[in-house]
Amino acid sequence: MLISLWSTAPFLLNNSLGKFNPSPSVDARLDSFQESIEELLWPEKRQYDSVLGDKVPGTIDRTTDRSYIRVASGYLPDFLNGLHGILARFLPSIFAEEGIAIGPIPKGTPVGLLANLNVVPETHDPIQRAAYQKRVFDLRLKAKHENSVPAGASDDEVNKAFANIKDPLMLLSKCPDLVVNRGHYFGTSYFAEEPPLSDEDKRALIEFLKTF
Repeated sequence: MLISLWSTAPFLLNNSLGKFNPSPSVDARLDSFQESIEELLWPEKRQYDSVLGDKVPGTIDRTTDRSYIRVASGYLPDFLNGLHGILARFLPSIFAEEGIAIGPIPKGTPVGLLANLNVVPETHDPIQRAAYQKRVFDLRLKAKHENSVPAGASDDEVNKAFANIKDPLMLLSKCPDLVVNRGHYFGTSYFAEEPPLSDEDKRALIEFLKTF
């Protein structure tokens, strides 16, 4: 797995460690490798979040503008789809005939909070399924206030309304870890199973990895 590691930076599955250099030249590959491997072995060199700073061990991908999540009725879970017509009649601010919508979602919201939303229970246990379905329905009810934000609302008003559903969204997340450049802490002080490598050993390892 370490063969030609120097040519494959940035690192991690999402390429979040180090900078991307589009040039295929050896010099460009080594330049990208140097920054990426240093962030891998020295976590304190990694990019920190634009909102939380060093309160979390890395950065969080965030929305760049006010946005919405819209789900067409054909993609709703069965337990909601069966009730959708009735709910649209009595709760039109939450359920529309064409589907459901969550929003406005304020600028700066963690993308993972939205992208990892799972509205379908992954268990066959009827009690656990019922409890999960209740969480989904509760999310829609709590989103009612958020959906009622008037047109032209300020960012502060949108943030205040959205705060009501952050916890319910996290409860329904398939991956509640929002930090995108976390992980691979071998050789660092973050890896509790073994003592960390010294700075000298890390630099020697970097030079060794450039040789094959």
